[in-house]
Amino acid sequence: MSVLTAARSELFSRPQDEHFPDFRSLTVDASQQKLRCVEVDAKDTSIEFDDDGQHVRFGDQLLRLTHFCLGQLAALCRVPMPVLKRLEGATRAQVLNQTFPRTKRYKVGLVDGDRLRCVTSDRYERVWDADILQEVDRWLLPSGFIPAMPTINTDVYGTNALGTTKPALFRGDRDMFAFFYGDQQPGDDGFGGLRKGVMVFNSEVGAKSFGFSTFWFREMCANFLIWNPTDIKAQRARHMGSVRELVRAFRKELMGLGATITDAELDVFQRAKETRFVSAGPDEDVRAAQRVQRGFRLSAADAREAVELVRDPLNPGDFTVWGVVNGLTSAAKGPIHAADRAARSELAGRVMELVR
Repeated sequence: MSVLTAARSELFSRPQDEHFPDFRSLTVDASQQKLRCVEVDAKDTSIEFDDDGQHVRFGDQLLRLTHFCLGQLAALCRVPMPVLKRLEGATRAQVLNQTFPRTKRYKVGLVDGDRLRCVTSDRYERVWDADILQEVDRWLLPSGFIPAMPTINTDVYGTNALGTTKPALFRGDRDMFAFFYGDQQPGDDGFGGLRKGVMVFNSEVGAKSFGFSTFWFREMCANFLIWNPTDIKAQRARHMGSVRELVRAFRKELMGLGATITDAELDVFQRAKETRFVSAGPDEDVRAAQRVQRGFRLSAADAREAVELVRDPLNPGDFTVWGVVNGLTSAAKGPIHAADRAARSELAGRVMELVR
C-alpha cells in the first residue's frame, strides 16, 4: 500500500482506540499530549483546504486533518463523508472550499504537532483527559478501586480470554474510556461474582464530551453492566459552561464512593433473577428478541445476537431480566471502540431498570 493510499485510508476510518497496559501509561500519554497541544485562532475566511484533500490551511499554518476533524468540517460544509471518500484530493478540496461557511467569525483549532485534532467555537471549554485522570488518581484509586480487566483471566499472569493482560483503559484520537472496579475478588454471591465499578469517559475534541457512570462487572463471564441501582446517576455534559460544574460533581462522587456492594444493591439483582423478561414457552427466544428490538430500539440482528447469548454456558440461560441483561452485556464485547461497547452496556442497564 502506498503512503498516499495509507494516509487516505486513515483519514476516512476512525483509528482504533489505544489499549493501555496500566494506569500510569494512560496518564503519561494524556499528560504528554496535553503539553504538546496548543489552541490556534483563525478567521473562517482564512481557512482553505489544500489540493491534496488531506491538509488544511488554518490561519498561518498548514495542518494535517485527523479523521474526526475532517468529519467536523465536512458536517459544517454539509457534505457526507462517504461522498468525500470517493473524490480525488483536488476535487475534495475544491468541494470543501466551495461549501465551507465563511461568516467572518473566528474558529479555535486544537493542534498537536502538525495535526489539526478539532475545530470549535470560542465558547468551548475543554476538559483535558489528564485533569480527569488526576482526580481518579487522587480520590478513586485510594478508595479500593483498580483498573478493570475486561475478560476472564486464564493463567497466573492475568492473561485473559482475548490473549491480553491489559485492563479496560482506552484512549484514542477521539475519546477516552477508563473502567475501574473494586480490588477485592468477589465470593460466591449467586450472581456470578459481582464487583462495583466506575466508568469515566471524556473527549478533548468534543465527540462525547465528559461524563461518568457506575457499572457492574460479572466475574464469571467478564460482562460489564453500565447501570446503578441506587442514587448515583450517569452524568454527562458538553464542553460548555456546565461541564465545570459536572467535573466538580465528579470529584464529589469519587470522594464518597466505596467499592463494597450493599445488601440493597444485591436485592435488585435478586429481583432481576426472579422476574421473567417474557413468559416461559417454546417461542420465548423469539418473543424476547422482539421485545428487545421494539422496546429498546435495537436492530433485529443485534437483538437476535443478544438473545442467543442468553444461553451461552457462562450466562444464566433463562429469559429472566437477569438472563437478557447478560445476553446484552455479552454482545457488548464485540465492537472495537470502547464508546460503542459502553453504549451496548448502557442498553443492558435500561433493561435492569425494569426491576428497580
